[in-house]
Amino acid sequence: MRMPLSPSSPTSSTAPYVLGLTGGMAAGKSTLGRMLRAMGALVWDADAAAKHLYKTDHELRTKVLKQFGHALAILDGQGQPIDIDRPQLAAMVFSDPDSLQWLERQVHPSVAQAFETWKLRQPLNAPYLVREAAILFETGGDRSCHAVATVEAPRDVRLARAVARGSTHEDAQLRMNQQWTSGMREAQAHWCIQNNGGHPLLPQAHLLHCAVLEEAIKHRRVH
Repeated sequence: MRMPLSPSSPTSSTAPYVLGLTGGMAAGKSTLGRMLRAMGALVWDADAAAKHLYKTDHELRTKVLKQFGHALAILDGQGQPIDIDRPQLAAMVFSDPDSLQWLERQVHPSVAQAFETWKLRQPLNAPYLVREAAILFETGGDRSCHAVATVEAPRDVRLARAVARGSTHEDAQLRMNQQWTSGMREAQAHWCIQNNGGHPLLPQAHLLHCAVLEEAIKHRRVH
């Protein structure tokens, strides 16, 4: 685990402390998030929030179906749309940059607001919060965090993991190409966790947890 840069501050003072958690596709970000949750952190998952929005935000769902076709709709027993076929939607947008940009403009503001709403509902005495998002830097989500940790692994390792989980090689390549490179994330992150098979993840997670707790204590003293 690389030592952190000087912790930053989000645009508005927040309590408790917020750690951003990101990383390339199949790098191990979600695994690290589960480890931090087991250690006491309160973890918010951007991907899960987006899935929930497609089910609950009628306006967003209607816009997406109008843009990409009603064949994407998942219907209830009465034939009414209740969700979006996300794998089919992903197959459409990741091969078309214009479509991806359109979708991101619709979804990302709502996801960001969902995080802010969740954050306000968390107890002020929580050890710290984690904002887990695959494209945290790309969407500007890091600005709502006091510091960011990124999980990294070589691209060929991540590709092999993604394919083993059911993605096609082409689909995984397309998704990775839409994300920042490892070097870009590492240059901006405060902590870098290596999950390449040569560095056990759990000890790094424990070190990160202890370091973030220390920063969270400093944050409370200031605020």
